[in-house]
Parts: sequence; C-alpha cells; structure tokens
Amino acid sequence: MRVTANALKRLLDCERRLWRTEHARAHAAERTEHDDMLSDRSRALEESIAAAIPDLAGPVQGSGLAFEQAAEETVRLLCETKRAVRRPLLLSADGLRTATPAFILRDGDALVIRDVRLAHRPEARRDNRVRVSFAGRLELVNGLGQVVEVDPESDQELERLSARTLELLGDSPEPDILLSHSHCQHCDHYGPCWDRAEAERRIEVMPAVTRARAEMLHDEGVRTVDELAARTPESFTRRELREAAGALLNEARAFASGAPVWLRDPALPRGRTPVWFDVESDAEGERADVPVYLWGLAVERSEPVFEPILSELTPEGDAQAWRRFVARALEVFRDHPDAVWVHWHHAEPMWIDRYVARLGAPPEFVERMRAPGTLLDLHQRLEKCVRLPLRSTSVKFVAPWLGFQWSNPDADAAWSTAQLHRARETTDAAERERLLAEVTRYNADDLWAMRTVWRWMEGHGGRAQRGADA
Repeated sequence: MRVTANALKRLLDCERRLWRTEHARAHAAERTEHDDMLSDRSRALEESIAAAIPDLAGPVQGSGLAFEQAAEETVRLLCETKRAVRRPLLLSADGLRTATPAFILRDGDALVIRDVRLAHRPEARRDNRVRVSFAGRLELVNGLGQVVEVDPESDQELERLSARTLELLGDSPEPDILLSHSHCQHCDHYGPCWDRAEAERRIEVMPAVTRARAEMLHDEGVRTVDELAARTPESFTRRELREAAGALLNEARAFASGAPVWLRDPALPRGRTPVWFDVESDAEGERADVPVYLWGLAVERSEPVFEPILSELTPEGDAQAWRRFVARALEVFRDHPDAVWVHWHHAEPMWIDRYVARLGAPPEFVERMRAPGTLLDLHQRLEKCVRLPLRSTSVKFVAPWLGFQWSNPDADAAWSTAQLHRARETTDAAERERLLAEVTRYNADDLWAMRTVWRWMEGHGGRAQRGADA
C-alpha cells in the first residue's frame, strides 16, 4: 500500500470515500462525460503551461516505464541535469508516499513543485497543498493561468495524514460518516452511502440536519427521523436545537410521514401568465467565449410551446443569441403585460444582469425584467412554504417525486456542459447538431419539470398547516 496524492485528496474530502475506493470500488458509479470533459480541460491547461517551459524533460509518468523505473528516472533527471521535469514520479525514502505533480522547475539550486488546477482559487483548498507537499516551495497554476505560491503542509501533519490513509486502506472498518448532500452528490460512491442512510432513516439525510446539528442530536439520543419527529422544541437540552426546532421538526415530520408538511400558502401570483425560463451555461462562466449557450423559455398556454434560443458557440453567436432572447422577451411583455418569468434558483437573473452589463439591452427590457415581481424563483418559494420528505429540494428530486420524468434520466447540468464541450470539439456537423439537440431536449424537460412543481403548489394554495417555523 502506498499513500498517493489521490488517496490524500480522498482522505481530506471524505474518509468514507477513501475507504470505499479501496474496499468497495466495484460498487462505484461509472465515470461520466463531465469527468472526461474536466480531464480534457485540465490536460489542455497543462499543455499550455508546458509549452512555455524551455528544455522540458518528460512526461516521465505515462512514458511506458514501470513504477520503479519512473521513480528512478525522475531522480536521475533531478540529480544529473538542470532540466525542468514534466509529470515526475516522486517516491519517499520509505517507499510509502508517492506523488506526480505536473512539473518540477528549477530556481537556482532550489526545486519548485508546480501543479495545475482548473479552480480559480486552488490555494484555498487544503487537499491541493497536501497532495504535493514534498518540497519547501510549492506553486499552483489556477484555471485562469495565474501562478500562485502556497505554503506546503508541515512534515508532522503529512505524517499524521499518511498514517490515517494507511489505516483506511488497510483493515480499518468503514467510517460511519455522511456529509452534506451538496458535498456528496457528485461522489462516485454517492448512491450506496445515501441510499443506505435513507433506508436506515438516519437524520443525516434531512437537509436541515447539518453535521453540527447531527452531533448534537446524537448526544440527545436522536438518530432516526422518526425519533426526531416525536420530539418537541422543549425536549431539547441544547439551546441551538431549541432555536432550530421549527425547521428540524417540520422536516422530520415530512420524512416520518412521507407527506409534505405545509407551512404557509404558496402565494403564487394568480391571474398572471407564467413564462417558464431556464438557461444552460458553461462551467467556465464568464471566462467562456459563450457563457450562456441556450436561453430556454415557454409561455404558458393550454399547450405551451418550448422556444429554445441556441448560440452558434462563437462570441458572435453569443451576442446574436442574446439579442434574439431580448427581442423575444420584449414580444412576450407586449403580448402578456402581466407575465411572470418563473425560474429555479438564482442563475437566470444573474445571467440577465451579466449580459446586460456586457452586451447591453434596450431600456424597456431592463426596466421590465428588473421590475419587482417579474422574475420568480420557484425554488425559493417552495422552501418558504413546505417541507418535503426529500434529501434535496433540487428540481431533479422534487419533480420526480411528483411523477415527472426527464427524457434522459442521466441528464443534468454537468451532463449538459459535457455535451456542449463535445459539440465544440467535433468537426462533424451532423454530430454537433445531434449533441445540441440533446441539450435542447434536456432544457425543455427542465421547463416542464418547473411547470409540474408550479401546478402542484398552485393546487395546494390555502391548505397550509401552521408549522413551528411558519
């Protein structure tokens, strides 16, 4: 067993993930297209950095050498030459720790470890420091191409982390840990961990139960949603739990009963025309040539029609798509002065503001879009009025609970971005059209999912039970 850089990353991310990667790898989810897309972008960033380094040796790892040979070749290059080395294989003297940073550079007689990360602020993540803390000087190149110098972890801390890694890779029992849903949902062991916890009715599956609250509830003898649902605010000895009792107990009652617990009337605007609205944006954000590659909308009618406005995936196409969206929005406002644009979360108003700032828009559009009540965050409204027996209030959980199904059950925002990446990379026009058609269909499903949630909430107006946090 060796303590690799990836093992340390998994340790710091979640001890249970490290354990399952070693002992239950057959049950891990398959690698996704989004994973492949991120790998492609990381390699492209590394290639651009390598092109600017003169007299670069390597890559050593992946050159066909066996593990021990690659480690020996790395030592030879560092001892016998003055060359920078790409993808060296570093091995500790005791043979237990290994790492493969992107580069080892020279600064006089000093060696500089330089690694590459897509994140804008990789220095803020501890695992990025730990993974290559084998030298006195450590640099990270972030997703913007900037070089940031960071302090490596101490030898004492590396020893502690290495020892714990070896324990988990050995005969240690599986850690009984469940982190937040937002942290876990993209892990390749998400399914087994969360499905088991849900089957065991553990309180940790509830969105309102943070890790700190879980520990306090455990101390008070509460481990299942049924035990929590049976409590009263006054029964808690900890002040923090009494103050959070409203959120905790209403949510626990929803989980225990399998039914929604209504806190207040949804208060959806009546007599106004909903416009279902959702955008597909690049994970690169405003650094991308085309930040928003699809503006999707549908005006509510007896049979609403999906209206996708798709960019040509060039800066010029981006500007044209924005102008088409603005023009269509103005038509909607003129035909439906009472229109309310329904979206999920904050991305849509954020992107409207960013595009107005970057590309401009007629005053009428800006005034109407920014008028109070024009944009309605359906997710925010849902969270204010009801508690659901769901591990997440993402539309990807709420809509299926109500019976809605996406045409492609594997589609999500990460999948959509991966299709965009493939469409940009292909030279086959027919393949590009097919990929973008899949993204368009996914965006339409997002709109119909929101419509499903809206109509369900609308049907429950006036039925609210006054809950403890109403």
